[in-house]
Amino acid sequence: MERLKEQSDMFKELLAACNKRLMSEPDNMEVFELRGLLYNVAEMYDKAMDDLDRVIKSLPDDGNAYYLRSDCHYMRKEFDLAKQDYLRALKVQMKDEQEFISKHTEEVIKEAKIENEQELNDMKKVLEYEKARILLHYLPELAE
Repeated sequence: MERLKEQSDMFKELLAACNKRLMSEPDNMEVFELRGLLYNVAEMYDKAMDDLDRVIKSLPDDGNAYYLRSDCHYMRKEFDLAKQDYLRALKVQMKDEQEFISKHTEEVIKEAKIENEQELNDMKKVLEYEKARILLHYLPELAE
């Protein structure tokens, strides 16, 4: 993540490319998700949230958007919302797991609260991993 921040020219180019693409393809949710990721990495969480909210509204089964929005909530210290979006991402990704998607799953998600410091730290580690995984999906050259 630090490597991308240090490469501000690369960030500006990627952001400009996303903006240009969205001018010609205003409904391209993949580009909105990528731009949301870029804003997230740049710590521009309000802009990231705007893009990710748009993706989630259009594609409610996009687990990556929930993971990224979860990270934005976490960085804004909205820990309960971060946990809720993290659980939604899991729900989307584990759709075929009958046990996880029982009829009360959404109620459990809405009631999710951070219980202690250890849970908060564990969640932070998972979110960092997921953000890196999604970043590498879009920018595999960063793995070098």
